[in-house]
Amino acid sequence: MKRTILTAVGLFLMLLLAKAQDAKFYVNKATTTGTECDCGTIKSIKVTIPIPSGVATYDGYYLYMSLNSIDVPAYIYFEKKDIAAKLSGKKEYTAYLLKDDGTSDFTFEDAAFSKKDLCITPRMWGMTEMIMEASGAGYKLIGSHYEDKWNEYYKKWESTKIDDWDEGVSYGSGSLMIKQRPLSEGFSDEKEVVNVKANNTDSCSYSVSADFSIKGALSIVDKSDVFKTEITYAYFDEQTFSLDALKAEVINSMSGKFQVGAESPFYYLRDISLSDKKEIAGKSSNLTKVTVNGISYETASYYQALSFEHSGGGGYSIKPGVYATFYITKSGKYAIIVMAKTEDEIEENTLHTSFGEKPTKIEDKWFTVHFKESDISKIDKITEKWLNATSYKSIP
Repeated sequence: MKRTILTAVGLFLMLLLAKAQDAKFYVNKATTTGTECDCGTIKSIKVTIPIPSGVATYDGYYLYMSLNSIDVPAYIYFEKKDIAAKLSGKKEYTAYLLKDDGTSDFTFEDAAFSKKDLCITPRMWGMTEMIMEASGAGYKLIGSHYEDKWNEYYKKWESTKIDDWDEGVSYGSGSLMIKQRPLSEGFSDEKEVVNVKANNTDSCSYSVSADFSIKGALSIVDKSDVFKTEITYAYFDEQTFSLDALKAEVINSMSGKFQVGAESPFYYLRDISLSDKKEIAGKSSNLTKVTVNGISYETASYYQALSFEHSGGGGYSIKPGVYATFYITKSGKYAIIVMAKTEDEIEENTLHTSFGEKPTKIEDKWFTVHFKESDISKIDKITEKWLNATSYKSIP
């Protein structure tokens, strides 16, 4: 039943008309209500949500916690028997959105609610503040129907009874604004192995991931110039990727060999085209040593020029220019790799003008090409800015 209601929540939640505006939030140990708080000081958040006098008439009741940073609400659900035992006769219900130990009374359909949803995800998406709204909603059964589904294991059709619910009525709402920490305070991956603290973060966003082999542990997108540069960090223990194996992977990724070898930690370079590879003066596709911010790296670079290839039927596809620089180091038990990648963002230019940039003609069309080989020195400065703001926690 819960899954049936939640499927409809996305359609109905914004349409529910609140009958009262008096859900209240209490931050940390405060005894008075609050309307805003700061991620730098949050330890706990308690909420009291009004309960309608006729709550016992509902067959299901939800206490919702909606965040403007995600499109599904967290909730506490009460079945008919729970409504009678826990809500009936009460004027309000008190629950913890966030407890001192980091747990919560609220949950999503498939995950627990946590402080990450309040202070990491919104910040990661570039939000300076996040609005959280609490409300209740009651639902009534209006009938049922049957759905036939094929059971592949038993090779037969099975009928399942599905409850039908009304659109629900909301009761009581209130909001809390949560200020996010500025990016200038620094950010890190989930394990805080990679730590970055830069002064100028106005034109950047970042993301964290546990899927190191595909997305890296921490990724920064810098849009401070006309082109976008992504700096991705990943780290591996000896059993997953030794330092020597990581070095070999980088060399292979720039030679085409890794197409049939082990999967690269940054597999989206699989579409490199060696025929379009260009040597860069002062750069090397072999690993050389460099020191940045007191950290010794081995580094190599790869540049692939803009090109296009014909396909069947007289069409063609564009391969954008790509410039990538790899940095490899060791910190404690981890072999660490950093890849700075700039891929040309090509726009079709129907007017043959591009605000001072000379358009490029491919076949019978004109395109704006945002970075060229002469811009590589600018891209290097962007990468160096972030490496100079980077430190690593050494884990023995």
